[in-house]
Amino acid sequence: MKKVGLISDTHGKLSGNIFEIFSGVNLILHAGDIGGQDILTDLSAVAQVKAVYGNMDVSAEYRTLARIDFLNIENITLCMTHIMNSYKSFSYELFKLNRSADVVVFGHTHRAEQTKYKDILFVNPGSVHSPRGGGKPSVAIMTIDDRDIEVDFYEVK
Repeated sequence: MKKVGLISDTHGKLSGNIFEIFSGVNLILHAGDIGGQDILTDLSAVAQVKAVYGNMDVSAEYRTLARIDFLNIENITLCMTHIMNSYKSFSYELFKLNRSADVVVFGHTHRAEQTKYKDILFVNPGSVHSPRGGGKPSVAIMTIDDRDIEVDFYEVK
């Protein structure tokens, strides 16, 4: 069983109880709009961090990060990106890349959500300090046990 911390849209700020929430995770995935290399450094004190760049991550420090990245965790193929316009169009983009995914982790909208579309679980952990649509600041933890995936959202205080 693996526990994966999901975070996005930090925009240079880590606040509140994030480190407490992520205590015990095996890996942290940052889905872009990081806002400074120090964010990834701080998170790496908790667990290994993988990240993609977002539309606001334009400086040279982000050149080593991909726009879209794939990894395998416990026999689950996971895709991470920042901007995902729609489930349908992103499913088509995966097809064009000749790749498939069981889970897509994305950010950009600042809204926590999970939706299943064509057997792909799409997860946005929300934003840690500037949620939209009346939501609360949030992160998520995805638990992968064999091929079972569970996502829990946590309010950042």
